[in-house]
Amino acid sequence: MAKLQGKGNCQTCPIRYRSIFADIPEDKLPEVIGDFRTSILTLTHNEVIYSEGDAPTHTYTLRKGLIKLTKSLPDGRIQIVRIIGHGELFGFDGLANENHNHTALALTDIEICKLPMSGLERIRINNPSVDKAMMQGWIQGLRAAENMLLDLGAKKAPERLASFLLKWCKDTEQGQWIDLPLSRTEIAELLGLTVETVSRFLSDWKRKGYIEDTRSTVRLVDSDGLNQVVDGYSK
Repeated sequence: MAKLQGKGNCQTCPIRYRSIFADIPEDKLPEVIGDFRTSILTLTHNEVIYSEGDAPTHTYTLRKGLIKLTKSLPDGRIQIVRIIGHGELFGFDGLANENHNHTALALTDIEICKLPMSGLERIRINNPSVDKAMMQGWIQGLRAAENMLLDLGAKKAPERLASFLLKWCKDTEQGQWIDLPLSRTEIAELLGLTVETVSRFLSDWKRKGYIEDTRSTVRLVDSDGLNQVVDGYSK
């Protein structure tokens, strides 16, 4: 169950530089937000923040951890449609008078900032920089969906998996361990593959010396090898 850690303070928020208020000068922020009040919540792995079909009353910013957005398919399967990272805004369907189109779950232990939808709408209307930042969030989500469609529709299984690993590790040096909190089942759900396919290719690439992994971490040993997988299966 979500635990309330206290009220948020937009002026002292450690991720304000990545938030929708990033472009507002610090001395102007109290005037902009007025009586707008946020809450800081913590949730543990796999706890639900909101469910598909819920009527939104808040939107959220992720302060710590990772979140997965999922949709239920008619046959009962679950498809992960996006991974939300540090500083990202999510759950803003209500600003378009829509119910949530997905379920949001904690992929790791997380800390989120809960923003009341009504107050946020007032701030957005009166402050172009906030409106622009929220628009950028929508565009980011749209681009993520477009890239997902490209991966699912145009790439074969090994291409999808190799591309995923390269993107996941893109900000780390080769040989450096990085957290990978997704299970093989979750990787399969994200990439539209079977668990058996994911396991087979990961095992093959470990034997070839492309990667090393543990239950919750991974490192690229030979990124050129994975790039060759992507290039080779793209031809």
